[in-house]
Amino acid sequence: MRRASWVIAAATLALGAALAMIYFQRIWPMTGAWTVHFRGEELELLSPRMLGLALLGPYFLWMTTRSLADLPWAQRLASVLLRVGFVVLLAIGLARVARTSTSSKLCTVYILDVSDSVPDAALVDARKLVQEAIDKKPADAIVRVVTFAARPRMLPILDDAKQAPPIERHTVSSIGGPPSATAGAATDIASAMRLAYGLYPAGYLKRAVIASDGVQTDGDLLSEAERAREFGVKLFVSPYTQAVPGEVAIRDLRVPNDAKVGAPFELHANIFSSREQKVRLTLRQGEAINGLDGIKQVTLAPGENDVTFKSVVRVAGDVTYALDLSEAEHDRFKENNRMSAAVVIPGPPVVLYIEGNPARANYLQSALTAQQFDVDVRGPRELPTSIRELERYDFVIVSDTPAESVSMAQQEAVESYLRDLGGGFLFAGGPSGYSLGGWQNTTFERILPVRMDADKRREEPAVAMSLVIDRSGSMTGLPLEMAKQAAKATADTLSPDDLLEVIAFDGVPTRIVRFTAARHRARIQNDISRIAAGNDTQIFPALDAAYQSLSVVRAKRKHAILLTDGVAPPQGIRELVATMNAEGMTVSAVALGSGIDEALLKMIAEVGGGRFYKVADPNQLPRIFTRETELISRQAAVEEYFQPRVVGPADFLRGVDMARAPYLHGYVATRMKPSPAQEVLQSELSEPLLARWRIGLGWSIAWTSDVKNLWAVEWLRWPGYGQFWGQLVREHMRQKKRQVFDMRAEVDTATGRAKAVIDAIGGDDRFQNGLDAKLTVTGPDRTKPVTLAMRQTAPGRYESDFPLEKFGAYTLRAAIERTADNNKKVAVAESYGHVNYAYPREYLAFAPDIATLTAAAGAAGGSVNAAIDVVFSAAGESVRTHEDLWPRFVWAAIGCFFLDLLLRRIRIFDRKRTVKRAPLERSRPARSRGSL
Repeated sequence: MRRASWVIAAATLALGAALAMIYFQRIWPMTGAWTVHFRGEELELLSPRMLGLALLGPYFLWMTTRSLADLPWAQRLASVLLRVGFVVLLAIGLARVARTSTSSKLCTVYILDVSDSVPDAALVDARKLVQEAIDKKPADAIVRVVTFAARPRMLPILDDAKQAPPIERHTVSSIGGPPSATAGAATDIASAMRLAYGLYPAGYLKRAVIASDGVQTDGDLLSEAERAREFGVKLFVSPYTQAVPGEVAIRDLRVPNDAKVGAPFELHANIFSSREQKVRLTLRQGEAINGLDGIKQVTLAPGENDVTFKSVVRVAGDVTYALDLSEAEHDRFKENNRMSAAVVIPGPPVVLYIEGNPARANYLQSALTAQQFDVDVRGPRELPTSIRELERYDFVIVSDTPAESVSMAQQEAVESYLRDLGGGFLFAGGPSGYSLGGWQNTTFERILPVRMDADKRREEPAVAMSLVIDRSGSMTGLPLEMAKQAAKATADTLSPDDLLEVIAFDGVPTRIVRFTAARHRARIQNDISRIAAGNDTQIFPALDAAYQSLSVVRAKRKHAILLTDGVAPPQGIRELVATMNAEGMTVSAVALGSGIDEALLKMIAEVGGGRFYKVADPNQLPRIFTRETELISRQAAVEEYFQPRVVGPADFLRGVDMARAPYLHGYVATRMKPSPAQEVLQSELSEPLLARWRIGLGWSIAWTSDVKNLWAVEWLRWPGYGQFWGQLVREHMRQKKRQVFDMRAEVDTATGRAKAVIDAIGGDDRFQNGLDAKLTVTGPDRTKPVTLAMRQTAPGRYESDFPLEKFGAYTLRAAIERTADNNKKVAVAESYGHVNYAYPREYLAFAPDIATLTAAAGAAGGSVNAAIDVVFSAAGESVRTHEDLWPRFVWAAIGCFFLDLLLRRIRIFDRKRTVKRAPLERSRPARSRGSL
């Protein structure tokens, strides 16, 4: 009952205190801050409502009368006072006591422009401006310094400093940016002002002085000036007035969007020059110099200059122009001396036809031309090496071309063309195609849907191969080692039943390997590895030794390969080679290096019925020997009459009567790769004739026969020849749409974003609404196109905006589709455009923008070129500051709390009486645990 009474009493007191506090606030509302004057100082209570906590003080007085603690009244009274003091001090602290004072001291932040567009002399003047402020400022004033370009940076300076800090341009390390950042290639005054807001200490009037040319690339100075006024910052400006540095810059390169194939048009270049000077302008179309107007010597007048160039595009597709400026006498920045512009020239589909024997390219070229294709015939060396050159073509054909004629860069360009641009690629066979041309383990084999390591045929004739290798002293080192590798590669290429002999010669021939079946490759390669360099070079005895061996061996094909890097006496060699050829033996010659008798070796190849190879790099020897072995053995060539069989569905075969297709006379044996490779046509031996698969966005097609008058000689007279190839190319080429809508594209250099707008108006002059428009943006590197959705913003109008992440020319393509009744997408039209984001805006404008600086100073209550006494003048202004005192009261309350704990745990006032009573209490017998 006693405990219940205590609980009820405590709850009643708590409720009474709460009701008293509510009543107290009703009769005396405490809204806003209270101001109290104490000892000449002005104090404020910022949250006076919290004083209501002091009403808990009477509760502790009542609790003292009910306490059971055996403490003296003096100690109890002290404890009560400490508890009441704890509550009162805590209430005052939570009421946020603050001391208010008024000050007219000033803090001025100098905001200095150090971007690339500012001349060096301006940085010197900026430091003089800060030094003058330090020398003439009032004693209680403070100076801060901020420099800025792309990002702001605070310079360390002491309040009592006597020297201005050095004013330097920003580097990436000084501003802490990423390694790819361009520290000085931008001007952002607004961000520098935002940094300055945090540098003003409490109790100081706020002043800011901007020293800049006023040319902004980021931010908005006028909007930030309005914010500065709201924050109480008075803004002054000191424009840089130094002369504009000598500079020339290409500001724009305009290419008409309506350019047509074969029709000359003009390009306009807008070039700025700060003074009169002569420059050299070079215009490139793709990778080559523009044909009509390629190079110009121009005298530029101060200011803007419009320079025109004439150009013509012969092949439809994507075309990139690049204008370079050089030989300028006064030019500070080189970054703005180059500009690119990309344009899409629509026209008939363009096919790039690479033919190993260009004299026989007319058959397929005429067939495709009759099918309304524009065919560009080139040799293997003219296959482009960059995706920028290939982007103008819709389809690429490489026919009967040896691997050594196509570089790795050319093959990789074709692969990128397929994967990224969605082009089509046909690889046709012939005597130099596929494995016959040495295409194993190349990029082309990787992207084709067939493998080139065809199965060997036992019914094909066996081969006896004699390798006659020069091991004279000049072959020491890499040439001899690569010759060994070439001999080993020959052993790997031959069929297991074929025979191989290796003769190494200097002054005297030595049989390293006698005629042995190629299946014993390990033993043959071990014997080849023991070849060592010798002295002289004698070709006749070595060829005679090969003739003696070949004349007694039994084989359907007998062939010798001579490899030498030197000069030897020619006596008797012609007669010997003629005899070998008369007896069914053939001889090929490989010349290594430049110090050889080329005429002698060519004679050996011609008389011997073989081939002549001139090799400058020893590393090419294994490929030459492998190709020569394939040509002799013809293991991969199937020269038999057959009619193609259709084994897979393909839309391009519609309307083509393959049942009446003539016979083909041969093809190169290959094997299909796993799915998703698709076999469409095959031979009577069930080997692939035509296969295809997807590579990235494009199609890769393998045709293992040829397209000329060798294996396809009867097809050339077939009425369906042109239809077959025309439909194949049209299905697998880069897809084209029907209508072409005009596109307007522009760049906002302030934000680094571009905007593309299309007005879809049909042939009946009506707006076309509800279309699905996709915009494909191809950047300067041409490797990663980005596809964006275009939203309809008005009747027939479709828009899209996107960021420009790199500097350069951007090509824009829009595919516009409509949803048909069967929910399938139907192509309606396409649209082309281009934008140019050549370089940062920092290198675009050089004249000071005094008007913007003046407007900003007026908006924030300042002026232009103000004197130091004006900048550091309070002008009757003052600032009120609050010094928080509430932490002191909170700490005092905590102290009272701990003192109260001490008084309730330790007896202080009657300690002696307690000590005397202690022995009596200890003498009393202890009550047992079981007693009552």
